[in-house]
Amino acid sequence: LDVEMPYRMVRQQHLPAAIAAGEVTWADIDRSVTRLIATLLRFDEVLSTPAPDAAVLGSPAHRALARETAARSVVLLRNQPMGDEGPVLPLDPSRRLAVIGRLAGTVNIGDGGSSDVWDLDCRTVLDGLRDTIADVVHDDGSDPARAAATAAAADAALVVVGYTYLDEGEYIGETDASLMALFPPGDEPDVVDRFEAQLAQLPDTPKPDRLAVRPRMFSRGGDRNSLRLLPDDVALIRAVAAANPRTIVAIQAGSAVITTEWNDAVPAIVQAWYGGAEAGAGLADVLLGDVNPSARLPFTVPADEADLPAFDANATTFTYDRWHGWWRARRLGIPPAYPFGFGLSYTTFAIADATAAVSADGAAIRVTGHLANTGDRDGADVVQVYATLPDPEAPQRLIGFARVHVPAGATVPFSIEVPTARLATRDSATRSWRPPAGTHTVTVARHAADPGSLQLDINL
Repeated sequence: LDVEMPYRMVRQQHLPAAIAAGEVTWADIDRSVTRLIATLLRFDEVLSTPAPDAAVLGSPAHRALARETAARSVVLLRNQPMGDEGPVLPLDPSRRLAVIGRLAGTVNIGDGGSSDVWDLDCRTVLDGLRDTIADVVHDDGSDPARAAATAAAADAALVVVGYTYLDEGEYIGETDASLMALFPPGDEPDVVDRFEAQLAQLPDTPKPDRLAVRPRMFSRGGDRNSLRLLPDDVALIRAVAAANPRTIVAIQAGSAVITTEWNDAVPAIVQAWYGGAEAGAGLADVLLGDVNPSARLPFTVPADEADLPAFDANATTFTYDRWHGWWRARRLGIPPAYPFGFGLSYTTFAIADATAAVSADGAAIRVTGHLANTGDRDGADVVQVYATLPDPEAPQRLIGFARVHVPAGATVPFSIEVPTARLATRDSATRSWRPPAGTHTVTVARHAADPGSLQLDINL
């Protein structure tokens, strides 16, 4: 470990004793310092380039890009038909929408630590929807009965739930490392001065609805205590869904959220993440159908915590083998709530004519085929390529993917080139990584559990 982040918290206090005991040598220190200096020199041009001013950062082009990014990141998890009316999404902008929840009108852009993002004009979910729908009513959800009454008087309801930087993110414990202990000591006055100058330049956020007592540098954060929503959020979802059957749930979170206990109570669910400065506008674009959702889950959402490996937060040692996450669920035949790579669209797709061939030099695998848009809306799908090694115990792994845009009713070709190095495993005899010889099964699919996937064999 060459450098400890975000500041010197643990390793520094033990390093002098380790050097004195001969557990760490000055040669070890020299190697770490050399690597650090080499990295600084490699990125000198970037580090020495002045940051653009606020007018550039907040330019229309940059805000448009932020909005597009937010919209393209939204994962549509559920969108059930409502009788003869079809699916609840996309929404009709001419109808009244009730927007419910403590996070709906709150700037919620994620971590309060080193990945913190500062923007003087963040668009909340409520902002984005009020900009595009004429009749929007809002309730903060603090009283479920009142929220249910608000929802009952609307044509559809959106419940915004999830987490904030107080629930997940960088953690700085008050007992094991106080904030002041993380700053450079007084024997480095130039560094202290630089830090104070940087802190002074951080802008104060003028929005009154920003999360209360948001620190400039660090948050309580840490690992979440549960994969489920807060009980108050679940109660709010149930109350609103009982009052209005056209209820959509938007989840703001940075990782998986188990939805099993309330999933069937609502017809539509979206994973909205922490969408950045234009989160509200981007989500509104998806909910109204101006953008057809095309994002996919980068993880598996289990139906229950019991489907995951046992976890002991107080254990000093623990062994994780290859069987965890969706690999474990697949091996044990446990269906996830939402599989790895999953995501719905407002249209439908089908993969056909898939082929896989190894290049003459053996360095790459080219997967080709056709993707058909069998619906009535333009849209994009993510064609995913998985591989299984010759070892019958080997798990299926993602080795490539491509986002493919297809007009309504059309069929387009796709081609995905995958380096064979992505099939590599550890060869203990040669102490190297190499793809094992033999027959590998390549699966072309729309997600890891796609029943319409196509399987192909290649030989290496």
